[in-house]
Amino acid sequence: MRPVALSPYLRKHRLGFTLIELMVTVSVVAILGALAVPSLRGFFVRNAFSSIGNEFQGSLLRARNEAVSKNICATMCMSNTVDAAVPFCKQSGQDWQVGWIVFMNPSCDVDYGKNASTKAVAAADMILVRRAGNPDYALMAQSSTRKMMFNARGNVGLSTADRFDLTYTDTQLELKYGFNICLDTMGRSRSIPVTSTCTY
Repeated sequence: MRPVALSPYLRKHRLGFTLIELMVTVSVVAILGALAVPSLRGFFVRNAFSSIGNEFQGSLLRARNEAVSKNICATMCMSNTVDAAVPFCKQSGQDWQVGWIVFMNPSCDVDYGKNASTKAVAAADMILVRRAGNPDYALMAQSSTRKMMFNARGNVGLSTADRFDLTYTDTQLELKYGFNICLDTMGRSRSIPVTSTCTY
């Protein structure tokens, strides 16, 4: 049986894309990509804000629940270094994005976890370690709160309420997607819009 001969039209179009077709395709993809980038950036920023806020409030709730359920004190503090073998509480600064730790505090000692030597947190007492986050974001304590210690009733030893502001290097996106976290003297937290103030 003789093979079927292909027409010149079919032979021409079996060779692949022409240069013009390839250039048009690349141009269309580039235009669509340029249109999608701003939306994708906003999506990632919004998700990052939600993740940081949820982690922070979830850690607060975890510390409070552990204190109540085990009938002892629990502490949550800004971490001085989470890369060391024994993380401990940071004594300065306002940005919680450096990381934080939550640990049981059986003796309700306000200095427990203060340093890595005489007041180091025992491994058995450590509940969670949150490592440093993206430096483009910040979680700023407006009253310089660096430590919260919950007692067995779930109350936190704060003399005043505090507000934690989630910020980002791009202020326009911060105003669009950011929010603040209010923490009252009882240790209860809630989220509010970035332009609002905490009322207790």
